[in-house]
Amino acid sequence: MTVLYYPGASRAYDYSSRYEGSEIKPNCGVIHTTEGTSLPSYDQGAEAPNITAVPNFAKKRLEFYQHYAFDRSARALVNRAGGVETNTLNCIQIELVGTCDPENETSWDGETAGEDYIYWPDAPDWALQDLAAFMAWQYKNNNIPLTGPATWLPYPSSYGDTDARLSFAEWNNFQGWCGHAHVPENDHGDPGNINFAKLVTLAKAKVNGSSSSDSGTTGATPQPVPPFPGTSYFGPGKNNSYITLLGKQLVKKGYGKHYASGPGPKWSEADRLNVRDFQRSRAELRGDADGLPGPLTWRLLFS
Repeated sequence: MTVLYYPGASRAYDYSSRYEGSEIKPNCGVIHTTEGTSLPSYDQGAEAPNITAVPNFAKKRLEFYQHYAFDRSARALVNRAGGVETNTLNCIQIELVGTCDPENETSWDGETAGEDYIYWPDAPDWALQDLAAFMAWQYKNNNIPLTGPATWLPYPSSYGDTDARLSFAEWNNFQGWCGHAHVPENDHGDPGNINFAKLVTLAKAKVNGSSSSDSGTTGATPQPVPPFPGTSYFGPGKNNSYITLLGKQLVKKGYGKHYASGPGPKWSEADRLNVRDFQRSRAELRGDADGLPGPLTWRLLFS
């Protein structure tokens, strides 16, 4: 079952009501660069990826904006009639705000690389760490392998029909991560020579450092799901250890962004919002994402 939404990603620019897309079962990811310094409009979703990563230089982190669920095709690739499927061939797509063009390696329209925008072939470590965390999450939750092509050509030599561009057959059989520069029927050269080897190393380290309850991939013995205490223990006015247990698991799973000071035994609006975010990420729960845990929410959260 595909996990649909990245924890903590904003859905302020969710375009799914405008473009439903095709249902996919993701087994690969495509990395783009926007060649700009801010979140694009994507023609109101007509050319949007599944998710965009925007650098926050003040906080030294990537902030994510999700446009389509991970079980729906995005729209950022050329997909010609009569050729090979691209957008709809089980790939999730991420756009990285910034550039891969060496003409903008140090400065761009009066702005400075590393301070105002990211030149992705020389991205700061915090940006690579956050992108690697996204790749690790996709591996753990949606089984996208942490592998990819050996060749990531620098822009502009990555543009057009290059030796790195996959054939139709190679693309149809591809699993893992590639760039826009690798996708057939396309001529764009992004993300250039991003340090893919380092990204994979960082992502694998994050997977290997995670508990089995997060990923199910480390080989450790899975921990049993604690018994669900009942709905009466959660909601306004409740105060008990089960709320703390719930909150800690939400944080562990990456759904703790609404906590200001960490989870505690007294039910709060932050608890409700974090539970709601988790429920919205699971297809089984989206129809009843009220922020109050029931038996199924509890089981999925702790499994």
